[in-house]
Amino acid sequence: MLNPKNIKTNIKVADWREAIRAAGEILVEVGSCETAYIDTMIQAVEELGPYIVITPHVALAHARPSADIKKADMSLVVLDEAVEFGSESNDPVKLVFAFCATDNESHLELLGNLANKLNPETINALCDAKSVDDVLTILN
Repeated sequence: MLNPKNIKTNIKVADWREAIRAAGEILVEVGSCETAYIDTMIQAVEELGPYIVITPHVALAHARPSADIKKADMSLVVLDEAVEFGSESNDPVKLVFAFCATDNESHLELLGNLANKLNPETINALCDAKSVDDVLTILN
């Protein structure tokens, strides 16, 4: 589901913007999108609120398909300390997934696979993950 290169753990951030930036920078590093896409993901939350906080402890950062995206992909950062996104029911967030898609359909398989994995037990285990190997073991 996730390439090991697309996962980082024990990430220290000051706020939700840095959390999105950390997850987005992975996508830039692996060549899936341009840096401008990270700013677009942050801007979406600034404009629309914390709609990306999809369940307790989990944010799914994304933005509309654009020329800044090279291929559909997903990343995950496990934060060292959880941060507030402003979601009354699902804060604080410890897991930030970021995804990018070249069109409105190419990401559906990625999201479907993720949705099938994210039950409360898996989420709690991921929140405690200390390494990429821990994450991969939990998700597989």
